Amino acid sequence: MSKLTQTGPLINLHQRNSIQEIQVHRHEPIIPPPGSRRKRLGMQVLNGLARLELLLMKDDLLADGRAEKTRTALASEIERTLTSITAALSLHFESQEVSLKKYMQDMSLVTVFPLSAKRAAANNAAPASKDIHSHFHQMNLTNQLVSIALQLQNDLRLTNHKYMAHQLALLYIGGMYLKYKSRVESRFDDVKALTNSAEEPLLSMELTQWLRSLTTDIVTEALFISRPLPTQSSGLIKFLDKLKEPNAED
Repeated sequence: MSKLTQTGPLINLHQRNSIQEIQVHRHEPIIPPPGSRRKRLGMQVLNGLARLELLLMKDDLLADGRAEKTRTALASEIERTLTSITAALSLHFESQEVSLKKYMQDMSLVTVFPLSAKRAAANNAAPASKDIHSHFHQMNLTNQLVSIALQLQNDLRLTNHKYMAHQLALLYIGGMYLKYKSRVESRFDDVKALTNSAEEPLLSMELTQWLRSLTTDIVTEALFISRPLPTQSSGLIKFLDKLKEPNAED
């Protein structure tokens, strides 16, 4: 008897378990609840204002010496973005007249997007330290600090610590919290001397434990304890809190 008749098929085309289970949505509403519509609008407006703020900032920076073609293209892009935001507001609120100015004031977005607020004729008396640019600046500093600290922790596992002093210096000048600067200063010379002592230097157990403890404290402070980031992001936090509030008009 031929072996072809004794062996199984390479692919079984009739396996029932190859059919995916049908997802059941009978408990989900056909029409999304009002709260979700309100949140979707909020995210849509937030995205539009972020784009508008960037365009307006570009418009201010390039105000002098621009070609007519560039000026016209940028103005058109700004108007399209404004039109998109106002159209989303009109579609959501329907018969109610809710302008971009009123929405920004009601949702605490005036401080977050000062250039857009000015364009929408909404007053902006808030400090610049709470606008979207300050938020991203603080986010960037925190990300840089955490990245360097985590890189130092990973490099402690290597058998060559040649560049530890250089990385520690980057950590020191990379927006580190003041209370940790003295800890770096107290042992930096020791780390530098050791890393310059050989072609493939290795930190001592004491310095390794010290550096691991330092970087762990910095990461914990940056991500879980410190308040600078929430302070810089207070405008966005207020906006997100307002999106959670129940609203009868929705």
